[in-house]
Amino acid sequence: MYTFAIVALLALATIKLVDFLADNIAIAGRMRSLLTFVIAVGAVFWLDYSMFDGFGAAIRDRDLGMWMTGFIVAGLTVPWRALFSYVTHDRAMSDETLGHHAPILRKVA
Repeated sequence: MYTFAIVALLALATIKLVDFLADNIAIAGRMRSLLTFVIAVGAVFWLDYSMFDGFGAAIRDRDLGMWMTGFIVAGLTVPWRALFSYVTHDRAMSDETLGHHAPILRKVA
């Protein structure tokens, strides 16, 4: 249970750090997805953390477990953004996953 909480809170920290960087650095706003993956994987490697060790799952290559944990952390940012969107009824400006979608049908006349 603690392992899942650590991964979920790492995803929350990743979202907030990416939002901070996107608000303060102009080019970071256009590369939000790439920045999310880089920060998530970088945080996992910096912490030397593998969720598979926490769950007791045997993985032959520990580095592969850390890479997978980083991608899982990056993937868990999507539910966090959906939760923020639901609670605040406001979506992130340039969020690729939940951003503004143009309607299929347009008014002609």
